[in-house]
Amino acid sequence: MKKLLRFIAVMILAVNMTGCDDNTEGLGGSMMPGQDNISINTAMYDATSRSLLAGDSILARTNSAYLGKYTDPTYGTFEADFLAQFHCVEDFEFPDNIVGDSAVSAEVRLYVNSYFGSETNPCRLSVYPLDSVLQVDMNYYTDINPADFYDEAQAPLVSRPYTAVDQTVPDSISGSNGYVPYIRIPLPRNFGTDIIRKYQEKDAQGNHIGKLYFKNAETFINNVCKGMYFKCDQGDGTILNIQQAQLNITFRYPIKSSSGRVDSVVTVVAQFAGTQEVIQANHFLTDKERLQTLVADGSCTYLKTPAGIFTELTLPLDEIAANHVEKGDTLNSVKLTLTRYNITADENATDFKMSIPQTILMVRKKDMYTFFEKNQVVDNKTSYLASFNANYNTYTFSNLSQLVTNCINEKKKNAGAVDADWDKVVLIPVVTTTDTSGNIVTIRHNLNLTSARLMGGSNPGNELQVRITYSKFAE
Repeated sequence: MKKLLRFIAVMILAVNMTGCDDNTEGLGGSMMPGQDNISINTAMYDATSRSLLAGDSILARTNSAYLGKYTDPTYGTFEADFLAQFHCVEDFEFPDNIVGDSAVSAEVRLYVNSYFGSETNPCRLSVYPLDSVLQVDMNYYTDINPADFYDEAQAPLVSRPYTAVDQTVPDSISGSNGYVPYIRIPLPRNFGTDIIRKYQEKDAQGNHIGKLYFKNAETFINNVCKGMYFKCDQGDGTILNIQQAQLNITFRYPIKSSSGRVDSVVTVVAQFAGTQEVIQANHFLTDKERLQTLVADGSCTYLKTPAGIFTELTLPLDEIAANHVEKGDTLNSVKLTLTRYNITADENATDFKMSIPQTILMVRKKDMYTFFEKNQVVDNKTSYLASFNANYNTYTFSNLSQLVTNCINEKKKNAGAVDADWDKVVLIPVVTTTDTSGNIVTIRHNLNLTSARLMGGSNPGNELQVRITYSKFAE
């Protein structure tokens, strides 16, 4: 009978939770028979928090790339470069009668999705050919060492200046619908010619083996072009978000004219684009010394992307277990709110202010890497999302009761072999994508320049409050 009544009370509470105020004490008690009175109560517990140095190492499974250098007065210098492969459509073919069996020109275009910092800051990039293949079944983190994939002693294939916004493009073009800004990087003509002649390659028996190299992206990458490394080696003040890198090979070949004779020549561009089917591996460098100073600040905690700093929470699970779970109480809700500090005068003085992370992931510390490696989405049991509320300057996790219950049960089950981080979760800024029905289908690290300073920290007196609502049978 008591189990049935408890279930009824919990269901009533769940249905009415969104409409009740903070004072839920005694809710539902009048609906129960006298000897089975159930009371609804609240209690407050302290959680502790600290900043956690993520450094340069996060999983950047994305088809976006980042390029540039930016020095922030608070977070120090951040540098981004990337390695990119190029996709080849299945059964790609060059014409058999290319004029001169050579390219007219070759280039790479970096299509710019957005940028942070100055649009006119002069920068220079260098491009290096890769001599090792990025493996599709590997998880590449942003502390990847580019030197493992190209020859550092080799001169760059090309170097060229650039700015975030190409000032030479007329407003009539840059303002037109569908225009996507890009950085054009002319390559040596013979780079394109080598690719064409790779396609034309034949073995000793005259078999056209070169055609097999262009059968799909894998054969193209392994046999023709392993990819390129793009590095910003001059300029400080701009970070580009590259939507796509695209390799273009221009060539000419003769065709029949309207007269039926082969007396016309057309110019064609073969395109090999960076897509989701191939790898674009971001490489980040952060100012670890500056970040470590911020991490050591016990008066608050930080969120800083990309990579940079996360926030770790230690939940008061032992107290909740002893005071409630072990006494048979039912946890109806567990609420945690994190408040963001407004930016400081120093932060406000900079010309370019980082935006606020709009979505943060709470995940158990032991799962903070595998969550992304396994392409997981939140289950509201061991992982949760919270959105930034600009009106209240807060992130709120409204009900962590399932997480609390799972962790307590896990410790009880594994007594004597408890994970040292069993009561810890980590807050990580993320971005999500949804399907046409609004369901979240992917969660990735936020790779844009964002930051937030949160109330909390390791100093005594800076604890965060966890509010629980629980039901119990009256004595």
